[in-house]
Amino acid sequence: MPPSSPPLHDSRLALTALSGAARSACRLVGGAAVAVALAACGAGPPDGTSEARRPNIVLYVVDTVRADRLGAYGYEKPTSPRLDGFAAGAVLFENAYAQSSWTRPAVASLFTGLLPPAHRTVGRRSVLPEDAMTLAEILAANGYEGLGLVRNPNVSRAFGFAQGFTRFRSEDRERDETMLARVRLWLDERQGADGPFFLFLHAIDPHGPYDPAPEFEEMFEAGGAPAHYRTVRYLLGLNRGEVEPGPGTAEALSRLYDAEVAQNDRAFGELLDELEGRGLAEDTAVIYVSDHGEEFAEHGRWEHGLSLYEEVLRVPLVMRLPGVPPRRVEAPAQHVDVLPTLLGYLGIEAPPTDGRDLLAAPRRGDGPPDVYTHLDVDGHRAASVIRGRYKLVLPQSPSQGTKPMLFDLEADPAEQEDLAADRPEVVERMLGLLADQNLAGEIFSAQEIEDDQLDEDVRRRLRALGYVD
Repeated sequence: MPPSSPPLHDSRLALTALSGAARSACRLVGGAAVAVALAACGAGPPDGTSEARRPNIVLYVVDTVRADRLGAYGYEKPTSPRLDGFAAGAVLFENAYAQSSWTRPAVASLFTGLLPPAHRTVGRRSVLPEDAMTLAEILAANGYEGLGLVRNPNVSRAFGFAQGFTRFRSEDRERDETMLARVRLWLDERQGADGPFFLFLHAIDPHGPYDPAPEFEEMFEAGGAPAHYRTVRYLLGLNRGEVEPGPGTAEALSRLYDAEVAQNDRAFGELLDELEGRGLAEDTAVIYVSDHGEEFAEHGRWEHGLSLYEEVLRVPLVMRLPGVPPRRVEAPAQHVDVLPTLLGYLGIEAPPTDGRDLLAAPRRGDGPPDVYTHLDVDGHRAASVIRGRYKLVLPQSPSQGTKPMLFDLEADPAEQEDLAADRPEVVERMLGLLADQNLAGEIFSAQEIEDDQLDEDVRRRLRALGYVD
């Protein structure tokens, strides 16, 4: 819904996720006929399942965390003791990918199960289309009360991300621990409520500028970093060529980053403790995922939103689902899989998506899924596809040219050797995959917000994170 529209009075909140003509017909039903719409369009839980028996849902999106900086994914430093313990009792996807390397398109894919070329929420002024059916809307239609708390303004109400939530709050870049106070108040208010809840938290502490609390600086020996390393101006200057990095720059920034990852891990652990203390843990599905990773000059760039290399695409994805045994899954997963997986687990019909149910038994003859990623922001345009061991990256911008790059991720996981010239037949096949990419979901018209429609508070918060000058 656009920022000017009230978030709680859309007739689409009373519609389950349908496809084809039935979905279109249901959208024509006005708010006064919600009950009729639910009956005629097949909303509500599937046979034999009551809303009261469905678990609560917590979707915890942590900004800018790359998978290889977490203990559960093999990192040797103690950045994530609480996540590591959580993952031991959950389903962990070892090869999970973001759909883009910056927040807005990535979270739009999480919310809709659609690839960026379908939801079209790709640029600085892009708005999540109001006609796109989001996870929050589908859950609301099935009896869930939703609360969204976000620290990154890129997924604020101004850009359409409040669709489907009963309450939605986007605030200044406070420490992520402060979100828990608001969660406590909300859970207190809900005591005695009949239906389940959907809690969406978007934490931001690992996002630059990296400025961890002193106790975490000390833990990761990051206190020696110069003060200007902790500023947006310095990080932007690195990417613009206005600042020349020294031999220790990457290591110093990396230590600050690790400290912030650990700081967020403590906040995540406190959330888990809160659920446990209230007796909610056994009846609550918790999904931990990052929107994208971060670069530390592995390929000459810093931060994110500039490329489609593994360091900005490989993210953690861990799901603790009541009744589902813990395990580690090697097969590729991606953001677009979260919606169909969660709805499949809940027994709710999913709309057409570009993802798949990660818990469903594979069909005979199915191989590992292809992974598609996209970037189209600030003149940086690229697309990539992974099939098996090969990854093709196709830049489409003046700064990077248009020459395809091919990497063998099994032999060269750091993507240091471009094989495009040596294996033209593989390049041709992979380019065909990009050209013939099937978008299973609806393709929406791009929607944008004009600069003068953004209030000054949103501008200020975007500026603090380096998204606007």
